[in-house]
Amino acid sequence: MDISYFDFLMPIHWFALAMVVLFFIALYLFYRHRKSDAFLLKKAWQEHSCEHMKDAVLFDGVDSYLFADDVVLLQGKILIVKRDESQGYIFGASNIHEWTCVKNHVTGKFNNPLEKVGHFVTQVKQECDFDAVIGCVLFGSQATFPKGVPDGVLQMPMLADDLEKLKGDKQQHDAAKAAWDKLTQMIAHDKTKVTL
Repeated sequence: MDISYFDFLMPIHWFALAMVVLFFIALYLFYRHRKSDAFLLKKAWQEHSCEHMKDAVLFDGVDSYLFADDVVLLQGKILIVKRDESQGYIFGASNIHEWTCVKNHVTGKFNNPLEKVGHFVTQVKQECDFDAVIGCVLFGSQATFPKGVPDGVLQMPMLADDLEKLKGDKQQHDAAKAAWDKLTQMIAHDKTKVTL
């Protein structure tokens, strides 16, 4: 290709062309970030939670510890969330112990993640004497459920809508806040400091 074809472009034209290209690259990266799971999660917590704790550790009352990625105070409920990084096609149900994940024609099995979050929910209900505690497992946007989404599963693209449905009764807020305050006194926030 004859480079002399571009001789009519002055340095200022090259600069302007470079700025236009950079603008479109920045626009693409901004759009991509807005669709990322991290952005969607942060936005959902900001808009739909009253208070939020990450990486919660709770003593089970016997000889072990329970872990939750997020503990969230909603309008009239406390939500316990375990995040699951599984990608691909997920097959499972709340009453099935072993779930299946299929990605790139490779099949894997994993334990029902709802079981662990259920233990955390039970402990919170007992310790805080508050029944409006729910547990969910949150899957990222790279996970799909071809045979239906099991009860107790949240998906990142619909997280904001799901939190709106889960928020609970406004008249329960004082009771939820009292339970929350009690819970914050019992929860540790650093897994590395917990002796297993």
